[in-house]
Order: sequence, then structure tokens, then C-alpha cells
Amino acid sequence: MALAFDPSYIDKSLPVPVGRQLYGLMSYLLSHGDLPKGTKLPSVRQMARDVGIAQATVSQVYQDLRDAGLLEMRKGSGAYTCLSIPQQSDHGRGSLRTDIEILLNKAERLGINRMTLVAMVNAQAQLRRTRSGLKIVFVAVFEGPGADYVDEIRPVLSPSDRISIVTFDHLRENEDARKRCLDADIVLTFLHRETELTAIIGGANILGLRFIPSNNTRKALASIDPRARVAAITQLEDYIAIMRPSVQRFAPHVADIRVGWSYAPDVEAVITESDVVIYATGADHITRLVRPGVPCFEYRHTPDPAVLENELVPRLTKLREALERPDMRTRGGEGEGERSTELHQGEMKQ
Repeated sequence: MALAFDPSYIDKSLPVPVGRQLYGLMSYLLSHGDLPKGTKLPSVRQMARDVGIAQATVSQVYQDLRDAGLLEMRKGSGAYTCLSIPQQSDHGRGSLRTDIEILLNKAERLGINRMTLVAMVNAQAQLRRTRSGLKIVFVAVFEGPGADYVDEIRPVLSPSDRISIVTFDHLRENEDARKRCLDADIVLTFLHRETELTAIIGGANILGLRFIPSNNTRKALASIDPRARVAAITQLEDYIAIMRPSVQRFAPHVADIRVGWSYAPDVEAVITESDVVIYATGADHITRLVRPGVPCFEYRHTPDPAVLENELVPRLTKLREALERPDMRTRGGEGEGERSTELHQGEMKQ
């Protein structure tokens, strides 16, 4: 059993039910952590004993995690992780040179001279510029960060692809937004929200992406003075229990960490008494409560590069092949309308 965390992460003094805290903590670890597929989780009884909460509460959390597609229950055996963790690959120029060398060797084996190979590459590049692009929608929780995530995804897209953004809240309220997702070639969102999105727009081609802490976040956490009193503030109540371990993961030298919810009555006091303030994405409004001169930064995530290269790019490649062969299309088709790069009014603010 590789899933282990300090029982103190579940804080019974917080104004958030312990079941919600446990669900948020486990859903984060299962979707953002490094647990291999098939890892056995603690039994309901053991988890209840370790954390000090009722077995019925833990049982409900496990059922909710199963319904969210984050674990599987095997009769008579227990609970297991069901998500595959992608392997990080080298994205540098050295890797590209290796790929080119492999291509040259393959061409030589096939009897294709280098001038012909160059002509083939140029022809393929020209086709890439002129062919029809894909219509992609990214479903975000918050508008501003959603735009940043799209900017990080865009380098793996074709220049002719068109990607727009919509939030979960807008999607629930707006029929046109749901139709746009259904008409898209692919809809992207966060891995742990894929099941939730499917319930809203069942029938769409959905891909959940794994996110990891950004390099800037890791560096900022590592640079915290070990003597500092740290406030870690979440925007979503469900994820209040993950704030402390998320900070300690990259700042194990920091001992004094107090977590809070951005709309809790005591949040201002928590922030005022701290030497460093860290806030989860979406809780940037709490920065106005931070004293001048006090370090304050966002705990920001970024799309996992391994997922973009090993999962998203191959999926997009298959969709492009289908677009170029009308008889093989399974989605899209005539009457979809022009693919626009514009972010629709009311769905996105720069």
C-alpha cells in the first residue's frame, strides 16, 4: 500500500466536514500524485482507524472516488488506483536530434536518399499548414487560469487548430456552450473532473489531462525561510486538506503551516499572523489582505508535459487522420461552421 498521509491533514476544527476533506485529499493524491495503476489502497476500516473518523464516512468517500473514476473497487479484494501515470520524456533539442537520426537511418534502410527525404518533410510541413484544423474546447474551473493553461497546451497543437475556453459554471447554465462542446472534435479538462464533465455533456469526445505543480511554484516553496509562519489558503473547501501536504512536498523544511479557506471568517486573522502566504488558484482575491512586504504567491499547476506528448498528441493525430478521410470520420462533419479562435463573451476575461 503506497497511499500514506499524516492523519493531521484532516483537521476536525475546520468548518469543513471531515468527509469532504478526505475526499478532496484523496482525489488530489489519486489524480495528481505518482501512484501507479493498480496500487492497493488502505481498507475502509484501516483508513477510518488511521484518520480517526467513522467507517461510514470513509466508505462514502471511497464510493464517491469510484464514481469519479479515480479508483476501482474489486469485490473481496478492496480498492485500487485505476489511473495510469505517464512517464516524463525529454523535451529538449537533444531528443529531437535523436529522432532526426532515427529518421535518417530509416530512410537509408528504405533506399530513400537525403534530398528525397527533405522533399518529403517539406511536403508534409506544407500539408500541416494548409489542412483543416481541429476544434478544441478546454473546460476550466476559473477563467483567468484557464487561459494560462490553454497557452501551455497550445505549443503541441497544429497552427490551424482552434481552441476556446468555457468554465464548468457556464457550461451548466448555457445550452449553447454545451452544444459547442458536443460539436467540438475534442474537449479537454482536468483528469479528476472528467467524470463530472461527462455527466454534463455526455456524448462529447472528452480527454482529462493530468496537472502537476509548476516549476515556479516548486522554486517559490523551496525558497521559504524554514522559520516562517506559512498560511496556505484554498479557494475550494473540498481541497482544504491537501494544502498542507502540497506545501510540505516541496518545502519539507517548513514546520509552521496553517491552512484556511478563502471565505472563512478567520481567514484575515490567519493571513495577518503569517510571514508567507500561499493561495490556491482562484483565491487571488485574498492578496488584498496580505501585509506589504510579506511574500505571497499562487500554488499554480501546469499540464503534465508527459501527458501532452504521450496522450494528447497521439489523440489529436488520430482525429486529424479522420478529418483528412471523410469516410472515416466519427465526429464533426458538415455544418459545424467556421472554427473560431475567439473566446466567447462571458466565458473568458483576459
